[in-house]
Amino acid sequence: MKNILFFLMVFVITSIPCLAKNGLNINEPLKQGGYYVGKVMLGDKVTFHGKTVKQSSDGSFIIGLGWKYKAKANIRVDHKAGGHTIYRLDVIPHDYEVEEVSGLPPKYVDPPIKVKMRIAKDAADVRAVRAIDSSLNNFKEAIIWPVKGRISGRFGSHRILNGEPRNPHTGLDIAPGQGALIVAPLGGKVSLVSDQYLTGKTMVIDHGHGLSSVYAHMEKTFALQGHLINQGDPIGTVGSSGRATGPHLHWGINWYGERLNAGVALGIE
Repeated sequence: MKNILFFLMVFVITSIPCLAKNGLNINEPLKQGGYYVGKVMLGDKVTFHGKTVKQSSDGSFIIGLGWKYKAKANIRVDHKAGGHTIYRLDVIPHDYEVEEVSGLPPKYVDPPIKVKMRIAKDAADVRAVRAIDSSLNNFKEAIIWPVKGRISGRFGSHRILNGEPRNPHTGLDIAPGQGALIVAPLGGKVSLVSDQYLTGKTMVIDHGHGLSSVYAHMEKTFALQGHLINQGDPIGTVGSSGRATGPHLHWGINWYGERLNAGVALGIE
């Protein structure tokens, strides 16, 4: 993982994983699907595309670039001492793959109406916890792998399920084998533990300032909803619950409603 540093008098921006800056020299642009942690002087105000960004007590903040993000990242800092600085940062687009998944039970590809209603409720529950805007500061931690194994599915790949086109994949799939231990890649608060139709045994962890992570198709869940956990704590085991053709962990990251790419956070994409 690369450390990212952008320093200009009162503005520092670091990223997980890839931006290197010195003054206005940009050695590497931002990446589509990544999230970036910055820091300003206390009293300064940060806006991202016109929206005020939440700050911690030391001036730290986070921004996320959605998987379809195409514009330059426009960050404005209004300085407490007066005046402002605007940063227009280049963003590298990602070339997403087309992925075919076969052998899924028909009920998971074209479920009946009653099941679609359950799926809609499941999705609403997840959206609700992704909208949490807590003051936790775990978003500043250097992210680690929740589990190591073969990458069986890439973020953003356009999926064809049993021959039928579906929405892009919104996570990174890791296949270490049934029962492999999953740990928290960042500390935070467990905001949801649920058994869902498509994603099976599912967990969402809030890391603060709108950053959250989701774990799906689990075999077992250890962490309890509402509990605070530390980075590296065991949270469950890899399984194949829900819509899955084999044991794997579906791992997703979100900044509020934006889908982010865990591969960018880990420096592998």
